[in-house]
Amino acid sequence: MGKRRRITNEIIGEIAAIDSLAFTTNKCSDTARKVFTSAENIEFDIWFNKHYYHRERHGDEYGKREGIEPDVVKNLIIAAARHLIFYSIKVRSFSFVNFWASMRNQRIILTLKHQKGLNLNIVAEYHYLVLNRYEVTVITAIRKDDFYFAEGEYQIRINMDGSSTLSRKINGKIKLIDTFTT
Repeated sequence: MGKRRRITNEIIGEIAAIDSLAFTTNKCSDTARKVFTSAENIEFDIWFNKHYYHRERHGDEYGKREGIEPDVVKNLIIAAARHLIFYSIKVRSFSFVNFWASMRNQRIILTLKHQKGLNLNIVAEYHYLVLNRYEVTVITAIRKDDFYFAEGEYQIRINMDGSSTLSRKINGKIKLIDTFTT
């Protein structure tokens, strides 16, 4: 006479697909029941600082800046949102939101890594408005591979495949903090 069949997570999963009241495995427990899914919407109001507009419209002594057009910059701000949220949840020391005005607010460098051509670098400040709404101000943008950022500032480098890295300048050196892959 054979042994009786053991109840495994695979069998529990099969039962849960049939029975919505069945207990199944989640990240916390082997015996849990999903009762509801809730989604919160987050809004980002995107603003452009006068410095950015002057750089984009008039350029500098070398001429008009190419590759920092408002639509390009706006698209990078939108694409960076999921990376910012991921890192702020995963990395305990990382926060991209400024809650109160201070002498020097936290600025984030968003870099779009290009395989051909120069990287797009955006310096932005994120400010809390209400629970699900934030104000993003683009301070400046430039296409440059060796972009300088200040001591203590964070950089999120977004690759063409959608993955990213979070780095921070500590004691004059750029230190890799974490990575995100889609």
